Amino acid sequence: MALTELLRKPLQFIMFGGKGGVGKTSMAAATALRFADEYAKNRANKKILIFTTDPAPSLADSFDQPIGNEPTAIKGASNLFAMEIDAKKVLAEFKEEYGKDILEILQQGTYLADEETEEIFSLDIPGLDEVMGLKKITDFMDSKEYGLYIVDTAPTGHTLRLLSLPELLDDWIKFLASLRWKYHAMVRQFAKEERVEKADDFLLEMKKTVKKVRELLQDETRTEFIVVTIAESMGVRETEDLIRSLEEFHIPSHHIIINNIFPKDGCDFIKTRRKLQDKYIREIKEKFAGHRSAEIALQPQEIQGIEGLRGLGKKLFD
Repeated sequence: MALTELLRKPLQFIMFGGKGGVGKTSMAAATALRFADEYAKNRANKKILIFTTDPAPSLADSFDQPIGNEPTAIKGASNLFAMEIDAKKVLAEFKEEYGKDILEILQQGTYLADEETEEIFSLDIPGLDEVMGLKKITDFMDSKEYGLYIVDTAPTGHTLRLLSLPELLDDWIKFLASLRWKYHAMVRQFAKEERVEKADDFLLEMKKTVKKVRELLQDETRTEFIVVTIAESMGVRETEDLIRSLEEFHIPSHHIIINNIFPKDGCDFIKTRRKLQDKYIREIKEKFAGHRSAEIALQPQEIQGIEGLRGLGKKLFD
């Protein structure tokens, strides 16, 4: 099948995305399990972490076991761990750790009163909670604890925002840096000295984080974005938007999974739906000829638990 070649690549980061309800979570979970089984078979001592950035996560449902905000070992699999990132909790931890530095930058670089800068700081910066989720993963990657990371992203709209976050955060850092530059200019003028303070270290660290996330997402050798869709008009349109954005942000993507395909034989209703699906399958293959496509049949039951995911993995990879 279309995904077989991924087993032979030295990937570190695999993302799954598409419109809501197309089966992204099942595909991501089945892929993570297949890689874990391959690693175990080849005696490769590599750990895999699958996590989700979806504000309404369903990894726990797919694996049929509780999963929280910290890596949880998946029962029945070797070296496979899952995590449902609570991005708001990560953001709260970030504010607790760096809040004083950000407030210092705002207070020293503006003419605002302390209570006004505190009010600005309390506002949510759009997308920052999701960036913090990615930062948590880059921190994991720095520790080299896991060899492969698989991401079950939120529906397309959220994913498009996620992909633009490095640029968004970069603009935010540039704004804070400009305030910091004004402060240092005043210090040089009146104190006749240059001081490096903790707030400066914070800005430097955040710039490094943005650079690291951008390089990871755009690295052809380490990253692959797999698009999951269905053979319907809306699915084709959203796939088109998503792939266009992936190209715009230079994120590698070479695979499309077309899910929930009706059988060729059956009652008139099934035959009619399949005929309509065939039209959209042809359109997907023509529009995205540079992508390998895998077609997955509509399943008679919900895919849940290790055995169900292993069965789906065989359809994706064998």
